Amino acid sequence: MVLPPERVRAWQETYEATPYRDLPWFSRRPNPWLEESVRQGWLRRGSRVLDVGCGAGTNVLWLARQGFSASGIDIAPGAIRAAEARARAARLAVDLRVADALALPYPEGWFHAATDTGSFHTLPPHQRPLFAAEMARVVRPGGVYLSSCAAREETREMGPPYRLSVEEVMHVFEPLFQLRAGRYRPSRRGSLRGYDFALERRRTPQPPPRP
Repeated sequence: MVLPPERVRAWQETYEATPYRDLPWFSRRPNPWLEESVRQGWLRRGSRVLDVGCGAGTNVLWLARQGFSASGIDIAPGAIRAAEARARAARLAVDLRVADALALPYPEGWFHAATDTGSFHTLPPHQRPLFAAEMARVVRPGGVYLSSCAAREETREMGPPYRLSVEEVMHVFEPLFQLRAGRYRPSRRGSLRGYDFALERRRTPQPPPRP
């Protein structure tokens, strides 16, 4: 594990103390940005897709229903147990593992795409480059990484510890990924203001700046 032990324990205790349905980030519906990405063809049915920080598995189960080879990881065993129980009830075959997003248990280039709904914005600045490097390692060149994170414009106390600007996100990811699409997500029905990104894994290194 790369995450500090105290943070790992905090996530584990969260799922042990609270039923997953009562957690503020749980949703029965998949991330709308993920749905939009499938409609746009950025994710191709039949391909391998990883959901990072999958929680109780809503996105993973939706991907499996859409014909993807879906995998999910979460640092909390309770989250994975909940996702496994939901997968069994739905009779869906998915790959679910307790794992650290900063040290993924998959070989290089294993996935055609990865998606992250609310994991990146939990990381302090010094850990963000390692997260981006792991996404670039497991997503093959030309593959897509989808991210939904809280925006700097979200000023309420509710929500994750970090609120990101477009510049902060791209500073970390742009050496390894190219921006394919992005949008600002205003608050609706109490949801967090945020950004959605679709980033394509670079096939060749990023060119240096012109002198």
